[in-house]
Amino acid sequence: MKTLKLTILCTLMSGLLSFSQTVHTVDNRDQSGAQFTELQTAVDAANAGDIIQVHPSSDSYGNITVGKMLTIMGLGHNPANTNGVVATLGNITFINNSAGSEIKGVELHRISCGNSTTSPNQNNIHIINNRINNTITGSSTDDLSNGWIIEGNYFTYNSTNINPQSGTNDWQVKNNFLRGSLYNLNNTSIVTNNIFLSTANSQTFFGSCTSPLVNNNIFLATGTLTEIGLSSSTITFVSNITYSYYGATIAPLSGSNNLDNTNPMFENVPFGSVTEFYNNDFNLSNGSPGINTGSDGTDIGLFGNNFVFDPNGRPNLTPYPESITITNSVVAPGQTLNVDFIAIQKQ
Repeated sequence: MKTLKLTILCTLMSGLLSFSQTVHTVDNRDQSGAQFTELQTAVDAANAGDIIQVHPSSDSYGNITVGKMLTIMGLGHNPANTNGVVATLGNITFINNSAGSEIKGVELHRISCGNSTTSPNQNNIHIINNRINNTITGSSTDDLSNGWIIEGNYFTYNSTNINPQSGTNDWQVKNNFLRGSLYNLNNTSIVTNNIFLSTANSQTFFGSCTSPLVNNNIFLATGTLTEIGLSSSTITFVSNITYSYYGATIAPLSGSNNLDNTNPMFENVPFGSVTEFYNNDFNLSNGSPGINTGSDGTDIGLFGNNFVFDPNGRPNLTPYPESITITNSVVAPGQTLNVDFIAIQKQ
């Protein structure tokens, strides 16, 4: 039954996406039937613009280096939706002309830029709907990694989550759940509709940031945190919410239309399990002060900014199985097994 479901799903995904791009499949499990068992081998074989589908596995696909524009995608990062496993990667390093690449629907450790020797350009990378267990870092060379969009991700690391590095412009950090801090964002960058969670008694949320636009975020604390820590940073906060589950008073944010020390009123986020991301519902409930009060007229938090946040990390426009029913469970050798398969497409 399990093999049947994965095979049909692979066919659906390939059929949906292969009209204009070549799709390569990767699965490192025994007898999977995919085109590749090693992700780096698939990356090396692909042409610029191709899509690489990485299937869930209990074994990591390891570190990869990407030197061309590729889309690398999994089925989502919540193990509950994929028989207890997800597509897990180590470190992703962008080099050469990897501009425009996308990473989505996987669990990974770190993303960074390496040394480039051929047409160096790592601009406009899109990192969406992933679970990220460490840091996203831009290039140390000015203007080599501009225009990155980081959205819909779940960051588990309680230190530096995002660091474009100085000399990098136009990063958009939006609709993410973050447990760490942001560094080196300048006034060309945007930080909007994120949830920041601190479990410490003090934390630097922004380090060496020079006036990025910081709108419509929710800052949550479970410890005795009394201020939103800024290290060598200048921030004007607009339409943000701060709230301490511990009951501590957090110093008012500088800026306008902020809701300081205000319960955002989530659908279901109990005090004792704030850190249990997959078990919580961070939608705003009826009566929440964050509904339609963002600077853009949409909700404050993950589900504003006209973004469809998916806590399971499933890529958009991808079909997922809803049910599989075998209509003749007893089949003689050589006869046909009849299966009703229903899939839905995530918009």
